[in-house]
Amino acid sequence: MKSTHVGAGHGRWIQGALDDLKRGLLNWRLCHLIGLGDIRRRYARSRIGQFWLTISTGLTISTLGLVWSGLWNIDVGDFLPHITVSLIIWTAISGVISDATTVFASLGGLYVNQGMSFSTAIYSLIYRHFLIFLHNLPLILAVNLLFSVPFGFATIAVFAGFALLTVALTWMSYLVAIACVRFRDLTQVVNSLLLLAFFVSPILWKPDQIPATKHALLLANPLTSLLAIVREPLLGRCAGGLEWLLALAFSTGGFLLALPMFGYSQRRIIYWI
Repeated sequence: MKSTHVGAGHGRWIQGALDDLKRGLLNWRLCHLIGLGDIRRRYARSRIGQFWLTISTGLTISTLGLVWSGLWNIDVGDFLPHITVSLIIWTAISGVISDATTVFASLGGLYVNQGMSFSTAIYSLIYRHFLIFLHNLPLILAVNLLFSVPFGFATIAVFAGFALLTVALTWMSYLVAIACVRFRDLTQVVNSLLLLAFFVSPILWKPDQIPATKHALLLANPLTSLLAIVREPLLGRCAGGLEWLLALAFSTGGFLLALPMFGYSQRRIIYWI
């Protein structure tokens, strides 16, 4: 009897999570307004506006790329495209997860006064950083053209990579948002883990710089696969089959495992805000 009750509750949580995610998608106009509004407010009364995003990212990439290629005696034509694409993708990943720590608290007024789905905040967060990625996309194109990085059939795979990355960011940021609105001290923990993940992921270094005997440890980091399935197509290469499988397992498997937690928290988040 008890297991039947638990199973029924589990099913209700999953259905509640799916309903919330669906309502959030139907609120796509609100997601657009919230995401775009955050960027506009950040650069209000600035003459250059949102293009400060591109300028600051370009300065960071050029400085790190030239310095690190010199320190490690690596051909800048080979290293700079890698670090450009990797840093821009990482900026999107870390930005979504970091901002998720405070997303429910920052939009608390909307939830108190309206019956808005909680996934709307998550979608608007991902949409905002997608817009930031689009602002930085010209940097990738410029560096690739400068160093003659080929564009070919493999580049089309970037759309599949973005799809898997979006699924992964959705459930990761949703879980982080729930945990941090319930336990506010976790915000500092998440930001510290993101800094650690930055250094252990192949962003400022290339995977082929790791000894072959250590590649298993490298692939144990799920961010390695998520970075690869987006980065490699943008560099005109195909990501490895194992990287695609690991990214698929992490994105879809994590999403399915996280659904009950989304549903369980639906009626509780408003009290935690």
